[in-house]
Amino acid sequence: MPDVALKIMLEIITFGVGFSFIFAIAQVCRKNLGLSNYLNFLVFLGNSIIQLMVVLKVRNVIQEYPITSFLSLSAIFFIGPANYLYHYLLLNPEKPVPVKLKIQFAPGAAALVCEIIFQALPIDLKKQYIKGLISSPLDHWFSLIIASGAILTFIYFLIMLRLALTVLKSESIRTQVLILLAAFFSTMVSIIFLSFGFMLGSDPLLLMGGTIITIINICVFLSNMRYPNFYRIIENEIKKNRYERSLLKGLDAEVIFDRLMCLMGVENIYKDFDLSLESLAQMLSITPHQLSQFMNERLNTNFRNYVNSYRIEEAKKILINESDKNILTICYDVGFNSKSTFNTCFKKYTSKTPSEFRQEYLAEKRSNHPVSP
Repeated sequence: MPDVALKIMLEIITFGVGFSFIFAIAQVCRKNLGLSNYLNFLVFLGNSIIQLMVVLKVRNVIQEYPITSFLSLSAIFFIGPANYLYHYLLLNPEKPVPVKLKIQFAPGAAALVCEIIFQALPIDLKKQYIKGLISSPLDHWFSLIIASGAILTFIYFLIMLRLALTVLKSESIRTQVLILLAAFFSTMVSIIFLSFGFMLGSDPLLLMGGTIITIINICVFLSNMRYPNFYRIIENEIKKNRYERSLLKGLDAEVIFDRLMCLMGVENIYKDFDLSLESLAQMLSITPHQLSQFMNERLNTNFRNYVNSYRIEEAKKILINESDKNILTICYDVGFNSKSTFNTCFKKYTSKTPSEFRQEYLAEKRSNHPVSP
């Protein structure tokens, strides 16, 4: 491969190190941080570290400064589980993380401990060890550990690739799914290039693998800009497909509950004036009788009260956050088709009319934050 091409790839990866690091930091600078944000932080930080290792190895820096190799092994073992758990949380936002998924982070934790111990060794010993590993990777036992981490990461992305394929036929999200499939497939290709590049001592293969990672991260960033709800759209479609498949095996109360939570909490179907027991049952692919029975036995309520509870909660948020918004407009926005019904229902749930609720909130707000003379 021409030297010019190698130099260009090296510059691209060097840019990618900083880009991935900034992308990682951005994940933990968001409001209302959740576990998924920290997982994304781990993923992009891991990408940045791996890209940095490629740059430092090609420039022969690691051999002279072993401290620069710190966290490289941890990154290899953390990226796969973090990516997988991130997508699991997207599909199961209400469920606790299973113990078996938490255990999958054990190899990464063990790798981190080993790296800390290694960095505590004398500098000459570390140099000798790293030079031996880089000069003859096929003859070094530690290459087996690195290879096992690469294989595990490859398997994680293969699983996620198969999951994305399940919704490829959905016309409404085909573009997003194709982007996701391309990202997963490209990541698997980069793992192959990086693994063979390290094992064979081939800088061109390492540079190709690192360049692919940089391109993937840039594409992910641009996709998030183009489709702000990128993962949420895919998540809803996967849930829908999984729900429909589960019904073929018989009614599953847990699956119905998850799908109902998605329809009400994410898609906000309660805002539809014409929402009825029959139309909601059709969305759930069950009969109206089955839905009525499910609500009575599982939710201890009926259809009308269940839907109205969502409408009232939404109305309360608007009354507080949009104090200038007309009561009648709010009534229609949350799904009621008449102001009298809205007032009656609102008073049933809060013991106040919408106007009284807003006035009471504003009065309390003024008393807690008096205006200075």
